[in-house]
Amino acid sequence: MFQPGVISTPAVASTAPALPSGEVRDALRAVICWYDDPSKARECLAEGEATQGALARIAASGDRRFVAPLVDMLWLDLGWERPVREALEAVSGQRYATAADWYAAIERDPPPLPDGYGEWKGRLLGVVDPRFVDLVPKDGNGIRPERLIWAFGDTRSPTITSAKTILASEERYLAAGDVVFGLRLNTDSRAYPERILAWHGVAQDRAGGTDIVVFHCLPCGGAAAYRRAASDGQSYTFAIANLVTGSRRLVFDTETMSLWDPVSGRAVAGPLAAKNVSLTAVPMTRTAWGEWKDRYGSGVVLALNTGFVRDYAEGAALRGEGGLERPQFPFASLDPRFAAKVRVVGVNLGGVWRAYPVEAVEQARMVQETVAGVTVVMLSAGPGKGVQVYDAQGTRFERVSGAGASLEVSDREGGRWFIDDERLLNTRNGRTRPALASTPVWWFAWAGAHPDTTVWKP
Repeated sequence: MFQPGVISTPAVASTAPALPSGEVRDALRAVICWYDDPSKARECLAEGEATQGALARIAASGDRRFVAPLVDMLWLDLGWERPVREALEAVSGQRYATAADWYAAIERDPPPLPDGYGEWKGRLLGVVDPRFVDLVPKDGNGIRPERLIWAFGDTRSPTITSAKTILASEERYLAAGDVVFGLRLNTDSRAYPERILAWHGVAQDRAGGTDIVVFHCLPCGGAAAYRRAASDGQSYTFAIANLVTGSRRLVFDTETMSLWDPVSGRAVAGPLAAKNVSLTAVPMTRTAWGEWKDRYGSGVVLALNTGFVRDYAEGAALRGEGGLERPQFPFASLDPRFAAKVRVVGVNLGGVWRAYPVEAVEQARMVQETVAGVTVVMLSAGPGKGVQVYDAQGTRFERVSGAGASLEVSDREGGRWFIDDERLLNTRNGRTRPALASTPVWWFAWAGAHPDTTVWKP
């Protein structure tokens, strides 16, 4: 968890002249034992003589190009915390309580980076999982490597590659208040319980004849669904990268090893980031199981039998994150317009990103406004029951009534419209108003993915 620590008395920085780039490279390679086969580096890490000797040379150098690499080592901490901390204090002239505080210092005052830093960082994390060698960007394409944080895991998190479902009417493991993420595509209604999804991060599925992928971002506090066919016409296979930026846990595609932001649906590092490849969002709602089941009793829900052994009790996957007031990882956007962990629904309205605080919309039950030429209406069955977003296409609505499958909204001409997650349906003439893709997440995660976002306030 990212918590600001106490800054103690600064250390005295070395006054030694900066090293030639080649010596910086050699010292960094020595500290992680740079072999042709990255997996061999485990043989000399931590208390190994090569690592200890390299850290001593780094400490004596006074070269600030070592700061970012040493902070990465401190965060990883493979038993080398004391010599790494001593080297950091020696080359920087500063002293901080935690690795998170050091990352915050890098954010405030970016140090110079050594040549080849991205490749070196991939090698460092490759000790945990060799695929990090390919995932950490080397060429400055996309996310800056110093802003990538290891998320305490490897790339072998068990993703759900072919979702097993059961009829909602046959489900026996969920309580009415359990959180689910629901979507409806081409009249096909599907629910993804957070208690399952949070363990896996990625669920690939097929809804309404369309291949989709659902990303759950544990530190973001939410999920998003996308069509698997990307903007380049290709469909990709996704997995959890266990790298975060801005406290958003990234995913990667196994075909190109590009990193993707689960909140924006964009490739943010690697070959596909260079091509500006992105995914198309599918409308998704965060709600309670009881509410969703009342509305979509003929729909399906993820089966408890996923093929993996996990503690799927409600809240079990969220331990360590629930109740924290701040983002879990460093470099998170702390836009002051809302508290970091206010739940919002984010939406794109005519090219304008906009965030709506969920609690306020649920209390109001209906919010309508025109943004960038789009008349958007946001509807809710009430507190704790989620928010649906629609393109009203100029229709002015007045009030929400009913519950469950009978939930409806009335317009100013007296028309009644049934509400589902895919559209509004006029009961008299069959006219429809389409749902808009929206993303339910913590405010900091939305603002970090869309720093130019606007906000609605009651």
